[in-house]
Amino acid sequence: MTITSTRDALLNRLWGAVWAFAAIFLLVWGLSWVKANAINEDLQNHCGDLRTASFPFEKFCTREDGTVEGANSWLFDGIFFGSMAAAAACLAAAFTIEASRRK
Repeated sequence: MTITSTRDALLNRLWGAVWAFAAIFLLVWGLSWVKANAINEDLQNHCGDLRTASFPFEKFCTREDGTVEGANSWLFDGIFFGSMAAAAACLAAAFTIEASRRK
């Protein structure tokens, strides 16, 4: 295998990873929107302390005894922000390879 074909194969894998991580990010963002606007829509009717967030979408209520209802889990948020960071890292690597290729 030549250096050029190896670089092209690596670049193709990086672009595939960018698209995969971006798809995961958008899927989780869509799921958080559905959860906030469809599942937890009636949360405002029986909650005194309703809080919302827009990135990622979230509606949650903190009760007087300290329990939280409707919030995204730490795993959900980890997948959301992790896939965004991984897509950005793969995109930066792909652009770096493209830039070194053109020199």
